[in-house]
Amino acid sequence: MQILYTIILGIVQGISEFLPISSSGHLLLLEKVGVGVPDVFFNVMLHVGTLGAVLVAMKKDWTPLLKNPFQKTTGFLIVACLPTAAFAVLFKFAFPSLLDGKLLGFGFVLTATLLFVGENFKIAQNRALSYKNTALSGVLQGIAVLPGVSRSGATISSLTCFGVDKMTASNFSFLLSIPAILGSAVIESVDLARQGFSLVYPWWCIMIGVVSAFVSGLLAIKFFLKLITKHGFSLFIIYTALLGIVASVLPLFL
Repeated sequence: MQILYTIILGIVQGISEFLPISSSGHLLLLEKVGVGVPDVFFNVMLHVGTLGAVLVAMKKDWTPLLKNPFQKTTGFLIVACLPTAAFAVLFKFAFPSLLDGKLLGFGFVLTATLLFVGENFKIAQNRALSYKNTALSGVLQGIAVLPGVSRSGATISSLTCFGVDKMTASNFSFLLSIPAILGSAVIESVDLARQGFSLVYPWWCIMIGVVSAFVSGLLAIKFFLKLITKHGFSLFIIYTALLGIVASVLPLFL
């Protein structure tokens, strides 16, 4: 069963990392119903798989930043990362109990709410990326540390609410995922190194999970960009709202 679980978890991680439905929330929900077991190292490796996916899919967007880092997009990414890092540290050290899934149902409902607001309420129209709106996206990305709150959903919704078109907002959100995933992986890896750890899954199972996350992540990015230009967030709003209800009542039956 281990190999089946790692494939399932890898596919779910890859899909839900880039669709606005919360990867951490889905992995936690699957663990609660018995698909796999809690394993921080395995989850870190799955994030490495999705990092590879976004690096490949967004190569045309991030390689110019390496060649010429002194440009506005780099500044936008830095401004967005600062509040994200602050919130991540705050939750990890001041409110660690909020990260164990007690608010999972609320997190999914909050995702649905943010998507609804981003789809239906516009504070401004036809705006470009700016330090103000990218800083706000960083704040919401920080809040998305909470399981069930979608990182991509929170960042894209905040930008579209301030008048940024969906394609630009999505591309920036995917770019922003690169330092976010890297930062999360580094923090978790340092904790594991300090505490010591033993492998829950064998290495070959872990690598299968990583490949599954990589492939499904690539497909999710391409699928999402096509979907939102035609249909918007409606399907994701309904899905995350229903999932929030399920996650809220599920503990009554476990």
